[in-house]
Amino acid sequence: MYFSHRDGVLNASLWGEVERTMSDVIAYPGTQQWWETRRHWHTEEFGRVIDAIIARGDKPTAYSTYNLSESGPPKYI
Repeated sequence: MYFSHRDGVLNASLWGEVERTMSDVIAYPGTQQWWETRRHWHTEEFGRVIDAIIARGDKPTAYSTYNLSESGPPKYI
């Protein structure tokens, strides 16, 4: 999607939605650890985009509206 945005296929508004979603997920330490070991799967150009998101140091909030301590297996009727 980044390259579609870069090449003008994906407009700025839609890219903003993608970037905000990525930012929410990338803020988690586990995702950043994964990125360190899988960065080589991606182009250097895209790597710089992700590195810039990580460098912002956003607080992880993707799951902040959920009470994960109360989650468990599905309840069957």
